[in-house]
Amino acid sequence: MNRLILLKWRNKRMTVDRDKICYIESYNRHLTVHTANQTVEVVGKLSDIMSQLSDDFICIHKSFVANMKYIIRIDENGVTMASGEILPVSVRRRSQVLSSFDSYCENVLATGEKK
Repeated sequence: MNRLILLKWRNKRMTVDRDKICYIESYNRHLTVHTANQTVEVVGKLSDIMSQLSDDFICIHKSFVANMKYIIRIDENGVTMASGEILPVSVRRRSQVLSSFDSYCENVLATGEKK
């Protein structure tokens, strides 16, 4: 599977390695793609970009998708990312987020490496 995602903004095009994406934030049909090194804003819907992402990504809130590779903690305050940012987790999605993260961590521990 191709690791690159094409992001479009007006007359600009750029590719981003999906494994380097920490999380994606959505608001008013705009997406903000956060990586360790940059933040890129594009026009689009979260559902459209989700189809280009791997199983390592989970929708934690109607406006946030997080890469489990960069999650260091999930608690009552939200999801803490490796960058220290805390993202909200919706009450409705909390049990699915916890279950998916548990499975991801078990897989990482079994294989000995992060995907």
